[in-house]
Amino acid sequence: MFHCLAYAAANVLVGRDRSPAWHRVYRALEHGRARNACENKRVLEQFPPEVRGFADTFAMLQRARQRADYALDEGVYRKSDVLGDIASAETAISRFEQADVRHRREFATQMLFRQRQP
Repeated sequence: MFHCLAYAAANVLVGRDRSPAWHRVYRALEHGRARNACENKRVLEQFPPEVRGFADTFAMLQRARQRADYALDEGVYRKSDVLGDIASAETAISRFEQADVRHRREFATQMLFRQRQP
């Protein structure tokens, strides 16, 4: 999901030409910043369900990945749980890619840029 978001950000902000600018945008996305933005309900309320669903799934799966990084016990995750997470990610990605480009562009800017208060 992280790479889907980075790819979408680069495509909607720069285009699909794989220029140095495209690579800069693709590499600019940060895990923590993206998760914080995906958990910001005030920001997300402006988006359609496809984008909100992507954000919810992104944050949930990132928390699960972080737990897995620190879970030292064997057998903490069952195969069926992991397959369910993969299916959730695929569904969220598919729905996100169907969202209007205006919403994907705005979502990308929320993920990449810090919001300054007026």
